[in-house]
Amino acid sequence: MNRPIRILQATVSNDKGGLTGYICQNYRYINREKYQFDFLTYEDRLDFQNEFEEMGAHFFKVPRPTNFAAYVKVLSRIRNERHYNAIHFNVSYANYIPILAAKIAEYSNIIVHSHSSQIDDQRSAVRIAKLAIHKIGKHIISRVASDYWACSKLAADWMFSDEILNSKRYHLAHNAIEIEKFSYNQLTRDRIRRELGIPADCMLIGHVGRFSYQKNQEFLIKVFFEILKLKENTRLLLVGGWLNEEKYYYQVKNLADKIDVANKIIFAGVRNDVSDLMQGMDCMILPSRFEGLGIVGIEAQYAGLPCFFSSNVPDEIKLRKQVVFLSLTKGAAYWANYIVDKLDVDSNMSRDEAIVGDSYNIREEIRRTEKRYDELMEQKLL
Repeated sequence: MNRPIRILQATVSNDKGGLTGYICQNYRYINREKYQFDFLTYEDRLDFQNEFEEMGAHFFKVPRPTNFAAYVKVLSRIRNERHYNAIHFNVSYANYIPILAAKIAEYSNIIVHSHSSQIDDQRSAVRIAKLAIHKIGKHIISRVASDYWACSKLAADWMFSDEILNSKRYHLAHNAIEIEKFSYNQLTRDRIRRELGIPADCMLIGHVGRFSYQKNQEFLIKVFFEILKLKENTRLLLVGGWLNEEKYYYQVKNLADKIDVANKIIFAGVRNDVSDLMQGMDCMILPSRFEGLGIVGIEAQYAGLPCFFSSNVPDEIKLRKQVVFLSLTKGAAYWANYIVDKLDVDSNMSRDEAIVGDSYNIREEIRRTEKRYDELMEQKLL
């Protein structure tokens, strides 16, 4: 108790968002005098590694879990060298292989943290294979892990058995944000629109997310095409990279070229100023095929944006009345008509409507996370 409790976080990459973004934000806010994170990665060097090493963290490059023997060997060596109190797996499906490896490597406390609700891969054969692994994995991790976290009820239902969900080992952990960064600011809005070349009278539709089957940008391009028929003075801002989905990224770009809307789309790539970019938008569209939660939707609401989410996004994301859930089965034309009509009706609504509660405030949520770690220590699980 006189030293920081060291928790090994698996796994981070150079992706600025997603699971890595969540883990990194928690590390920046956690009480590092009491809890210290170290990180597993498959990459040679991470763009935030120097920053975190100066904060006391260590990074370990590990082989892919598919090389099971090598993965177990490296995990065992790391545990022996650093004496970790727990290993924390942030996962999108029940890939039990790394979790089983941690058990074999004799990590006494294994946290499995669910962040999704389906398999994210546009290849149907891969989805089928991973779904088979997931179904087996749900049963294995319920016997192997020691604590179970999820970012939403939907993510929990996807990952864990009823036995786990009804136990004291299950914990809801919101994907929280720095809410102050997203507060509406007219000066920031004016600057961003000048930088992007968006006139004051032009409607700017926003979308933030990596290009992937899950995020469904192809459908968004079709919606935008239909919106232009109704409101020609409109632009679309797409923020995000593709990580391992370069093929899907070019499918989206090729579709935009094919239907002749590419010249009205800004492909902004990976950005560090998403909170500022949201100030320049007039609405946020998130047509995801599935989400564990959809943290960008929380950010957009704190930025005061009208939001249009697919009905596959968990309804617990709704914090403001300017949030609408639409079924993907309705089609692009229906979405376009609904969005344009809704924005015309609500055009004068305030962007600084207060959000009640602190569930998604990172400062409050990190205190709850620390409390959970404290409870684990009291139960002598750590």
